[in-house]
Amino acid sequence: MKKLVLMGALLASCLFAKDVMYSSVVKPVYLDGTSSTVVGKLLPTNAITILERSNNRVKFSMEGYQNPAVSNVVYFSDSQRVIALSFAKTKSPKFEVLKKGENGAWDKVKVLAYTDDGEFSANLDEIFAKAKGLYTENCSICHSLHKESEFQANQWPALFKSMLSRTPMDKKDEWLVVEYLQKHAKNMHKETK
Repeated sequence: MKKLVLMGALLASCLFAKDVMYSSVVKPVYLDGTSSTVVGKLLPTNAITILERSNNRVKFSMEGYQNPAVSNVVYFSDSQRVIALSFAKTKSPKFEVLKKGENGAWDKVKVLAYTDDGEFSANLDEIFAKAKGLYTENCSICHSLHKESEFQANQWPALFKSMLSRTPMDKKDEWLVVEYLQKHAKNMHKETK
């Protein structure tokens, strides 16, 4: 009997464990588990906690930062425009404020939402390695490769996108590389380690 109870407890803990995962692609976001209306985007390399899996959907939570001037976006870090999750302005969920920002700092928030299951990894280093490979292969065609730490996080998106049309990079990989560059930027090393 003890064995059965112990095995049941072990099985229940495995079934209800919360997995921290990272998407390797841009994923659609929904406000509930059955809606077909996409209300936002989850960008690659951002940590989510998967709370439930059902019918090829996952319910997840994410913590991040919210700029009071842009209430429909969750950012990776305070005061840097490294987008983790964005919602349509008319379809945003309710955000739970975990810590109110003071003296110009942004609010730390938590949000619950849904996305399609699949294309997740528990290994962020593997996803970053793929992004680094794409960056290295595609962004040294016309000039010598810039070091990831050469620019600030807020500078990388415009710089990268201004040169993107000259590369053979697949459109689906753009945000993966942008997120990689921003998270390895000059002013972000302490954030990603």
